[in-house]
Amino acid sequence: MAAGATLVTTSCAVAPAWSADLGDQEDEAVTGLHGFVVLGGGVEPDFEGSSDYAATPHIYANLTAYGFGLELEGPQATLNIRPDAAFQFGPSIGYDLGRDGTTNKVVDRLDKIDGAFEAGGFVAYQFNALLAQSDVFEISADLMADLSGVHDGVSGTINASYQIAASERLRLGLDASVGLASDSYMDTYFGVSQAGSNRSGLAAYTASGGIKDVGIGATASFSITENWGIVGRAEYSRLLGDAADSPIVKQEGSADQFEAGIGLFYAF
Repeated sequence: MAAGATLVTTSCAVAPAWSADLGDQEDEAVTGLHGFVVLGGGVEPDFEGSSDYAATPHIYANLTAYGFGLELEGPQATLNIRPDAAFQFGPSIGYDLGRDGTTNKVVDRLDKIDGAFEAGGFVAYQFNALLAQSDVFEISADLMADLSGVHDGVSGTINASYQIAASERLRLGLDASVGLASDSYMDTYFGVSQAGSNRSGLAAYTASGGIKDVGIGATASFSITENWGIVGRAEYSRLLGDAADSPIVKQEGSADQFEAGIGLFYAF
């Protein structure tokens, strides 16, 4: 499984963009539990830095009740303390699936990376009606730290996104992100130990922290009825620095990473 992956892909990032595109469709205040659920599928790299791709399910939910928001993105959950405000923040917990049983036989001989339990949070600020009455521009940042001793590090992203209603039913979004990670995170997922080098034939390598990748993405959602619709996303990211220079990526994978998905959503 992919290091750092989610079922809706984070370090694979489909769900946050879906949330931004779909979350503002209601014009009137709604009391009680409301939100939307997305079910679908797509493709993503077999592991972070892989040139092989695998089909994955996409599961996402964004729920609001009693003044709080809950975002469920595969094995990660985020509580939004201020979902209806311009400035938003809250805690997150998640499970990183690790790396084991990859389709690449050379990489599969490296040290197994167990799944990691992580915790952290996010902050975001939204600007409404900048260029048009229906648009939303958001800047955000998130940070997650390992609690289970798997990589003993932290990783995070800085994001900017812009969404606009192209018509009553169609909403479009563009986003860009920068990923960062600590020394221990980078060395766990992109380093090659001497034992792993002996088993795989890859050169021993120590990866240092810093900027891990940059990415751009596009999202489109179309409401078929008042409650049902479809949403699709395509994303490209480029590994940088020690991540891109790792023999795992340079010899057995690719610094260019692509993801795509399509799903059916139900809003209530």
